[in-house]
Amino acid sequence: MAARKAGILQQIGDVAKDFKEGFSQDYGIGGEDARRVMYRIRQLNNQTDEGTKMSHMMGAYPPAQRVKEAFGAGTPAGNQARNEADMSLRTDKSRAFQAGQFAGTAAADLTQDTTRRFYWLLNALQASGEVINEQTLSYFNKLSKNAPDLYGKHAVLDPDTGKRVGEKTIKIMNEKGQVTGTRSSVDKNSERAAELGVIQQIDGEFKPKRGYSWDSEAGEWKKRNFDAGFVQSLAIPSGIAINTGLGLMTPFGGAEGYKAANPSEEDPTKADNVLTEVGLKYFMGRTGNLLPYDEFKQVRPDVSEDEYRKYQAFKYDKNTDINPLDGDVTLLAGAIKGTDEGIHGPELQFLGRGLPVTTGIIPFASAVAGGAAGVMRPKPIRGGFLGGMAGLAVGQIAGNAIEQERRRRNAAENGIELN
Repeated sequence: MAARKAGILQQIGDVAKDFKEGFSQDYGIGGEDARRVMYRIRQLNNQTDEGTKMSHMMGAYPPAQRVKEAFGAGTPAGNQARNEADMSLRTDKSRAFQAGQFAGTAAADLTQDTTRRFYWLLNALQASGEVINEQTLSYFNKLSKNAPDLYGKHAVLDPDTGKRVGEKTIKIMNEKGQVTGTRSSVDKNSERAAELGVIQQIDGEFKPKRGYSWDSEAGEWKKRNFDAGFVQSLAIPSGIAINTGLGLMTPFGGAEGYKAANPSEEDPTKADNVLTEVGLKYFMGRTGNLLPYDEFKQVRPDVSEDEYRKYQAFKYDKNTDINPLDGDVTLLAGAIKGTDEGIHGPELQFLGRGLPVTTGIIPFASAVAGGAAGVMRPKPIRGGFLGGMAGLAVGQIAGNAIEQERRRRNAAENGIELN
């Protein structure tokens, strides 16, 4: 009996020890450790360090990696990178050790705020819109058989020889000193690489210049297909759509029916200071409040006082409403709201910022669609930008036409005749 009890206690001690070791291993993983693995995965996939914001977040998000490994859904590149960094799920260890790893990952997530960073990334309509645009364009770009990968790389070739920069031919000899064949190899720090501006000497060491990287797997120099700034410019059309819909593209005052963010005492619809107005709108996403109804109806005569009051009540109501049949929805204590008939028509609100369907969501969706079509072309930066701008123009024209017709009908229902 005593021996059996001692054996049970020994087993409990072994389980606790393994759990503790697994917990310590994963709890000790820091943000930079996770990011280094993410960059290594991108390197193995022949991608640049730059990528979409969401791909960077997910690539350096340990909880997601652990879940993938547990279900055998990890990619070959991901598995290799984590093994190299000693950050993989240790399937060669006991269940207790693995359970400790999961517990350590969860605890590290709480202390390092890794999950909360998704909220910080998406906590504004402009930010959420940019993520949607990036992911959509990246997806369609990869579907294309003609377009270079926006976040991909290609081998650097010598313009004189057509071979890889620094490539040389090495003879293969047998034991008798006879040549049996040849193979090619690339001299990483060749003079030719320096001449072509691939590498530069810093503190006595050769290092790649901006845009270049050494692919240790392929043994060659790579250059990114496109500079990161130009890829980021593809967010301009959809960004204009969202900011216009939010009323943030009016630097001299408030949007129609609204006060300025920094109102003048003489005329609250005008900005007291243009630089301050731009700063409040650009950096803080602030818009002015609705004008009092007597002033509001001067610019929006199609809206009745009852509709104005109902919209104000909707805007500030935080009570949960999951029934869309009553005309509006309120979720997460008012963080996400929607109405089918506000003063701007159908509208989505996110964290207090309203985006009308007609003048905001339709232009945004059209800009994203145009950009997605453009990045599938052989010149994806040019095609994506022009496609996005064309989509934006079409969406704004269509959205504003729909909105004007909606206002005309609403005014007629209220017995108001518009000029």
